[in-house]
Amino acid sequence: MPYCDQCGAEYEEDDVFCPKCGFQVAKPTGEGYIELATWTQRFIALVIDGIILGIVLGVLNLPGYRMIQGINIKFGIDNILEFLYFMFMDHYYGQSIGKKVMNLRITKEGGAPLSLVDAAIEAFGKVFLLPFDFLIGYFMYRDKNQRLFNYLSDTVIIREE
Repeated sequence: MPYCDQCGAEYEEDDVFCPKCGFQVAKPTGEGYIELATWTQRFIALVIDGIILGIVLGVLNLPGYRMIQGINIKFGIDNILEFLYFMFMDHYYGQSIGKKVMNLRITKEGGAPLSLVDAAIEAFGKVFLLPFDFLIGYFMYRDKNQRLFNYLSDTVIIREE
């Protein structure tokens, strides 16, 4: 019989939680179980997408409006293309290239694919308001690892096998 790493109590082989302290001793499995992506997995996927988009958009060198003098922050066609990339990839494929590399998928909370409106809401927060989107989500919707705009679009990022 195995023993709980948290409290040392014995538990059955097929137990998911320790019967004494409730510590998770095994990952749940079975039909209907989904594994949410961690913040780290999501961050790595976003970095991969950022590198790809940075290379493509850097080659295109599209014009933009400088938002703050002295700091290279601009708003322009690049931002619109990033928005369209995330919106269409999430809507049509359920994942961007970064999510595909990390075996992640975006889905409605019930498992349905995203509508174009859901994908647009989710992409808007990611492209235009990411720091606020992440911070609000991290502190308010931590139980499902959702950004604010994931919550607003009723979406979650899941791990695929």
